[in-house]
Amino acid sequence: MISINATLIVQIIHFLILVFVLNRLMLRPLMHQMEERDQYIDKARKDSEDILAEAERLVEERQAMEWKARRGAAQERAQLKEQAVAEAEGIFDETRREVAGIRERIDAEVQSQMKKAEQALNQEAAVLAEEIAEKIAGRRISH
Repeated sequence: MISINATLIVQIIHFLILVFVLNRLMLRPLMHQMEERDQYIDKARKDSEDILAEAERLVEERQAMEWKARRGAAQERAQLKEQAVAEAEGIFDETRREVAGIRERIDAEVQSQMKKAEQALNQEAAVLAEEIAEKIAGRRISH
């Protein structure tokens, strides 16, 4: 059986002093450290969520810029192609005009040479005809 005497009261007082001292020296600082650690973890979690959100925003921004750049490049490519086609058409037109001019000059030169050749042939034909007529007549025919 348990007897209540002065040692029990002294032990209870020692126990209460021990609880007080442990609370002051160990539990409060330990609880304070645990609260700080929880706050640090919460802050780190929030920071990581913010960083993740920022990274996602940057990825979306990069994709938007890439899409815009591709669209701009496609438009520029189409514009350059149109410009090249227009320049090629201009060159072809100029070449056609030059070819037509050269053809006209050649045709004029050929016509001129044909007229000269026709005149020369007519003169030779006249001379030959006169010679043939003289040979057939046996005497000189004069005009």
